[in-house]
Amino acid sequence: MITGGSRGIGFETAKAFLIAGFKVAFCGRSQTNVKQAEEELKIFGDLFTMAADVREYGQLKKFVAETLKRFSRIDVLVNNAGVLWFGDFQRQDVRSINEEVDVNLKGMLFTTRAVLPEMLRQKKGVIINISSGAGKHGSSGIATYSATKFAVVGFTESLAQELNKTNIAVFALCPGNVATDMQEKYSGRKIGLPPENIAQEILKLANAKTRLSSGDALEVY
Repeated sequence: MITGGSRGIGFETAKAFLIAGFKVAFCGRSQTNVKQAEEELKIFGDLFTMAADVREYGQLKKFVAETLKRFSRIDVLVNNAGVLWFGDFQRQDVRSINEEVDVNLKGMLFTTRAVLPEMLRQKKGVIINISSGAGKHGSSGIATYSATKFAVVGFTESLAQELNKTNIAVFALCPGNVATDMQEKYSGRKIGLPPENIAQEILKLANAKTRLSSGDALEVY
């Protein structure tokens, strides 16, 4: 299960998981974007998509229920949905502050809260939270974004401790610059790692092909 799966890292992650033989469910805010991505990806494997806003817990509960109806279980959750506002914090309006906190942080909390009971019932699962290099090292121009991504790492560490006696692993992935549409929107250009490279790192975590311990945050540059 992937949030924000209709483009960028989420899209490439869905594609990588499908090619690897996983059954994939993903959501996105825009019905149009979700359906377009579905058309491109369905040739690679068994895919379920749904328009759902991670800021709305009720929509996420429905997404989880429909995914379970289709696939019976959820083995991997990738909390990928994210937004970014770029500029000096003193100029950031309250609306965009709320949006970054609601999508980047609360969206991750809501999705995990909706999926975790199922993983506990299964006694197995992997949760991968997409943070950022800005979640390990602050940077000017993205103060609110950085704050939310630091929080993602803190949540990952805390939840891993809560689940340390279960067979559920929790990781955070902290990429540096990734050449996505979101980056181009705030910087005017696409620089950094291709999103498909990040997708492969996510796939490794899902397959436990890592020396990391649950709760760790992997930086990727």
